[in-house]
Amino acid sequence: MDLSLFMNRYYLLLKTHYLLFYSAYGAIIPILNLTLRAHGLSNTEISYSNIILPFLIFFTSPLLGFIADHSRRFILTFNVILSITICLFLIMFFLPTVKSHHIQADMRHDNQHGYLLIFCASQEVATKCATRSECGCSYQARCVQDKTAFNFTFTMSSISIEKDLKDDTKSTCEIDYRVPIEEPFVKSLPDDKSFEAKCEIVCSIPYFCHGLRYQHQVIYVLLYSLIYIIGSALLSNANAIGVSIGFSVLIRSDLIGKQRVWGTIGFGLTAFISSRLYGAFKKESVYICIFIIIALLTIIVTSFISIKNDDETIKRNKQTLNLSALIALLTDFDIFIFLSIALFWGMCHGCMYPFVYLYIDEIAPCQSRSIVGWMSLVSALSEVFALYIARRMLKFFGTNISSIIIFLAFAVRFGGYYFIQQPYHFIFVEAMHFFNFGILYVLMAQKADSIAPPGLSGTLQGIAHGVSHGLGRGIGLLISSLIYIVFQERLLFLVFMILNIIAAIIYSIYFLLKWRKSSHKSPTSSNNDDDEDDEKNRIELTLESDESINNESVVSISRMKINTDDS
Repeated sequence: MDLSLFMNRYYLLLKTHYLLFYSAYGAIIPILNLTLRAHGLSNTEISYSNIILPFLIFFTSPLLGFIADHSRRFILTFNVILSITICLFLIMFFLPTVKSHHIQADMRHDNQHGYLLIFCASQEVATKCATRSECGCSYQARCVQDKTAFNFTFTMSSISIEKDLKDDTKSTCEIDYRVPIEEPFVKSLPDDKSFEAKCEIVCSIPYFCHGLRYQHQVIYVLLYSLIYIIGSALLSNANAIGVSIGFSVLIRSDLIGKQRVWGTIGFGLTAFISSRLYGAFKKESVYICIFIIIALLTIIVTSFISIKNDDETIKRNKQTLNLSALIALLTDFDIFIFLSIALFWGMCHGCMYPFVYLYIDEIAPCQSRSIVGWMSLVSALSEVFALYIARRMLKFFGTNISSIIIFLAFAVRFGGYYFIQQPYHFIFVEAMHFFNFGILYVLMAQKADSIAPPGLSGTLQGIAHGVSHGLGRGIGLLISSLIYIVFQERLLFLVFMILNIIAAIIYSIYFLLKWRKSSHKSPTSSNNDDDEDDEKNRIELTLESDESINNESVVSISRMKINTDDS
């Protein structure tokens, strides 16, 4: 068999594209927040960036999808986006670190408590390192008294610590602390009530304890935040364009899962290998080097993917392509339901990431990284299996019943987070990732491709991606932040469990009403009739008018006519 025919038959270039792109994704995305924190940004600043990010994705994803549709240059658009992302992340890793002073403290004698450390700092200083004392995090005071230097360690877990919350909005710190010094060290100090020393407070994990920043550091904070937000948004948008590339190459939309599964494999392997290399070299430049190398390989491989577009079709699309068809589509009730579901699923993901990991870090701070690692492994394996069999499952159950199953899987997952007391047992509920991402991803991609008007597949992919990963995730983050901070942390998962049960009931009623309506019109229709049948009818009508046939409808016709097995 000719090599080119072999590669086209088994979509080797497309599989390689997904393998490399998600490998690059896995090399950089998991450590971006850690990089920002290591470079001096506070948790609050990182949180603001993460809240802004999904809303930017919501606005930019449909726009870039429309540009790709209008130009019919999916590959060029993808490569340009990825090239810009490479430049942005390269700049971010080599920007100067945001510099901060150590926390300044006074050491004095008090008649009631004895020797005290008096200083002003944030709430995190008293909680983050203190809860990790069993993991090796400790506080140290470096003091000078009459030109004599001395150091000692202390704890922040004493019940006698006094905390005064500052009400002044102009204050540069949050809380005034008065920390008693432990008895063993006090014995070495002179018995002098007028004793006073100047100290600096540091932590063995530096970013838990930092004082005021140096002057003119706000520009670097803004640069880090902007680069992170724009770069992450572009990388997410490249993901949506990559889906459009896949549908433009495949002869049947239900083959997308078996191609995309290679992306999950690449993501998991690269994330693991990158962490091992970082452990060996202890340099964060390992991550950016791996990302750049794999991203450049992705651009090269993607450039060789062939999308069948003849000049006449491209010319016709440019003349007729407008947003009127898309606006008419969005006013359809069924499409409104589809986008509403995408929005809700995005909210669920906004709740899970990062709040599940934060909750684990609260209840098991010393084991949290190990638990999260095992959870990631189980979810990745579940996702691989789901992507591989998604076509068969969606064909067997149909998209409507599959959607109900996804709602119930979310309910089981959130219920597990709420009711399970031992965090290591969270690993078992991560198997629900099979439905919550693997089946969900293929279902949304196929649905958006099948209902898109001619020439607007990429635009609708971008809208679905923006609504789910952008608007939905952003709303989920805001709601989850409010519940997580104001109320008990576990209550967040109970709320989302109940919401998913309600959503499953509502969608079941909608599905039954729709099925009854269609069964009255066509007595021979079966329980599993869904959007795929509607797509067949739409294509048959399209065949009656040669003028309405464009490249994407031809691809859709091929999907329905060719019944050969995929690779």
